[in-house]
Amino acid sequence: MKNAAVTVVLFSLLSLFLSPALSTPQSEFMDSFIEAINTGNYSAIEPYLSGELREQFTEDYFEQIRDFTLDNYGKLKGYELTSNSTGDDLEKFEYRIYCEKGSFPVLLAYNNSGLVGIALGIRARPNPAGMLLMILGSLISLGALYSWRRKLETAELVMGAGIALVLGIILPFYSIITLGVSRTASALTVALLTALTVEGAKYYFSKNRDGLSLGLGLGIGQYVLLSIGTFVTTNFILELPVSFSGGLSYVFLSALVFTAFHGISAMLYSRRKVSHFLLFTAFEFPALALTSLGMPAVGIGVITVAVVAGFALNGGIKRGIAR
Repeated sequence: MKNAAVTVVLFSLLSLFLSPALSTPQSEFMDSFIEAINTGNYSAIEPYLSGELREQFTEDYFEQIRDFTLDNYGKLKGYELTSNSTGDDLEKFEYRIYCEKGSFPVLLAYNNSGLVGIALGIRARPNPAGMLLMILGSLISLGALYSWRRKLETAELVMGAGIALVLGIILPFYSIITLGVSRTASALTVALLTALTVEGAKYYFSKNRDGLSLGLGLGIGQYVLLSIGTFVTTNFILELPVSFSGGLSYVFLSALVFTAFHGISAMLYSRRKVSHFLLFTAFEFPALALTSLGMPAVGIGVITVAVVAGFALNGGIKRGIAR
């Protein structure tokens, strides 16, 4: 019995002396990182950062990372080391952090200066709210204008949706060609080129066709088909944090008003008046520019005025119902 007691004491003392040796700078940082994220205490990790890293991983940046992490993963629970490697004068340690809602990887890079790099594999959880509101807004416009006109042509609806898919490939290049210029200049250039391209396509293809159906098909293609495709591709194939976040009311209203705008403008283009093309391009250009510059409410207002003008040029709402 006496020997057993001595063994227990010796084992306890041995564990006490060995425990500091089992702790590493990496595990100490991970413990502090979990504490910092859960409590918001940036000072818990600041001493572990090298001078260069401290300039990048500032307290403001930490707060952004913390908010994003807690929103998408909840509280952090623990971690485990999954791999470590050495190369390019760096020693790298990869951990997996376990949370209330899933887990994510963390990569730490060390050199003689200490911790010089942190990479967090965090991403937003898919949020379909914006996509669903886009679809809803576009379908409401489709239903309202169908009730107004009492007739739509399936072939033109399909053609319009196809045009939207083609434009979805072309239009992003306008942002690429304006790289390197100021934000305002880029927004104005992209908006002008987009308005000319979209309205030009509607004007060209509406000849000898039901323009209202073609324009509504374009709106459906843009706000239903492309929104679904973008959401699925970015969130589940490319695994990028794109979830149509932001002002959801603006997302809904934009889909609602722009779908109506495409339908009414293309309907008038069937009459082959260049003045109609110039008018609606003049409306769409500032609306897109204002939205790009952070004023979506004003942009939606401009397009709403364009829709009202379109009805007026068509002879009013009653004329459509009479047909």
